[in-house]
Amino acid sequence: MDRVWVAHPVLARPSAADFGARPYLLRALADVGLLHPLQLDDDETNRMRDAEETALHELQSWRGNQVLGQFIGQAVTCDDALPDSRNSLSKRIHGWCAFQAANVRVAGHHTDRITTADGVEDDPFGTWARAASIVLRGPLRLMAPPGEEVYVAATLARGLKYQARADATSLSYQAHPVRRDFLLTFDLSTEGATETVVLDVIKAIRGIHESLVTAADDNDTHRVQLLELELPLLGGRLWQADETGRLGEREWIDLIVARIADYRDKAAELRAAVARCVTDEDYLRLARDINGAKRQLLERLGLRRVALSPVEQELVNGVASVTESVPGVPKVAGMWIGARALGKQLSATGTPVQRFLYKEFYRAWKRAGR
Repeated sequence: MDRVWVAHPVLARPSAADFGARPYLLRALADVGLLHPLQLDDDETNRMRDAEETALHELQSWRGNQVLGQFIGQAVTCDDALPDSRNSLSKRIHGWCAFQAANVRVAGHHTDRITTADGVEDDPFGTWARAASIVLRGPLRLMAPPGEEVYVAATLARGLKYQARADATSLSYQAHPVRRDFLLTFDLSTEGATETVVLDVIKAIRGIHESLVTAADDNDTHRVQLLELELPLLGGRLWQADETGRLGEREWIDLIVARIADYRDKAAELRAAVARCVTDEDYLRLARDINGAKRQLLERLGLRRVALSPVEQELVNGVASVTESVPGVPKVAGMWIGARALGKQLSATGTPVQRFLYKEFYRAWKRAGR
């Protein structure tokens, strides 16, 4: 994203100070301009209220409690299907609740944003959460410690408020996993999707399908394939093991924030290239650049030999004949197929996106201990 905002759970036009002193990471990101408080103007505020009213109407209907129960059941179903309990969503939410109670719902932190005694907003969403925590106390205890049911319900409902803010400002809301599956279930269910369809989507998001591409609609295949590329493009580790334990908490966070800022600068060309993708041709062009960078790396490291198809060989012969008869070699040296097929041990050449990707794939290769 070119710009990242954070929404306040109560205020429509918050400043950075309104979020409290903690978490310090949030303040540090805001201080260096990597994060901005989401501030709504009057028109956006009105649109937000309309969106909230629509969400509340569904949430307060019989379908609201049904969706919450469906979300819990899906989480348990997906957890049972996973081979590793470490990725269990219900266990992660249970641990998250315990951490929040001990470290987050304290002065200077969550209580600065939401000032009620139970940490739940004093608004219709909070009222629904308090009621749902009683009606669905049994199912909620599958993922929440005793006494934390209301906080989980409020956290899920708060996602609908953040979604309303995003809709009002035409932004994309990135929910953390505690809210993500609930919001998907809520949206799909209110649009008439069956429980089976919703569960299939949640399974795909949780990674239970062999590949996200197999679960994607044909129209979304290119976008999903690009999303799958994010794994090696996260900047790798922001620190090395031997760097830990040397700095205080705030100094350490400042160091990591600075490295995030540096990585965002390096990845700017790639972000712009992805943003420019509109048509299938755009996606294919970007995919070609990405594959070209990977292929060049594999060939330079001796991990893959160049094997040309007959069509490629014909193209290469054409390039070679041009270089022999025409003085302007630089005019053909930058050709995508020519540079690869002529077998030159090139350094990272090509577009800025390709140079960035080349370095990223190389670092990933080195981190793998190859």
